[in-house]
Amino acid sequence: MTIHVDALNGSNMNIKDDWKLEVTSAKTNRKIIHSDSQNPTDTGKLEQFIINYVEDDSKELDNFIDSLVKEFDCPGLPNQIFYKGIDSSQAGNLRSKRIGPSPNPEDNRYSAKSEKCLYLIDNYDFLFEEIKPAPISICVQKYKTPLSEYKIADLSQNNKNLHNSLALAFDMAERGMTSSGYPFEEELKKRGKSRYKVSQLLSSLFKRHGWEGFYIPGVHGLQGRHYHNLAIFNSIIDKWEKWTKGSYFLIVKKI
Repeated sequence: MTIHVDALNGSNMNIKDDWKLEVTSAKTNRKIIHSDSQNPTDTGKLEQFIINYVEDDSKELDNFIDSLVKEFDCPGLPNQIFYKGIDSSQAGNLRSKRIGPSPNPEDNRYSAKSEKCLYLIDNYDFLFEEIKPAPISICVQKYKTPLSEYKIADLSQNNKNLHNSLALAFDMAERGMTSSGYPFEEELKKRGKSRYKVSQLLSSLFKRHGWEGFYIPGVHGLQGRHYHNLAIFNSIIDKWEKWTKGSYFLIVKKI
């Protein structure tokens, strides 16, 4: 019996002979197998590794994910259009009519404070959800990013060869808690650490193995409407101006 659970409403579908719990996130559209009677998953192991990492700085999580990233591979991604946005109230701080990486990087999900990273999105409608606090209007920069020229990891739902344990790890990292409900982002904050420490570990392991970025589901999607983020690492960020298409443009949020 396969039980497919929609993460938004908990509906069950696809009943078969052997039991398998597969969950589809309404926000990211990512499908994850949490348990399987025929092929045991790493859900419980990952949860314990995360707890040990948060509470005891254990290396178990690092070693486990490192072994998965070491074996990870995917076809090159096609070139496509992306966008970057800022609150329009910050436009006066720009050095030009083009929007690039922040000159003063803050602590983010996949990059630590002061670490260079370029975050882009493939659907600018979701920029209003991504930018905090929520702006009334935004300045948007269009990018034509030559993904095929770089080593970009495809962590999207389109990659059917993505290891379930990697998908599980990113799903937990994006939700800030394990599948059983351990709120590790809150626990990290209580300890005076970055709430994004687990997410940042995941991205650091891809950097360790020579990846220059990753293409990943966005976390503010809606049922039936989803998008992706592109996170660019390392020195190729310095080429960002070559990827921009014209000057930024203004968008006002629809009420």
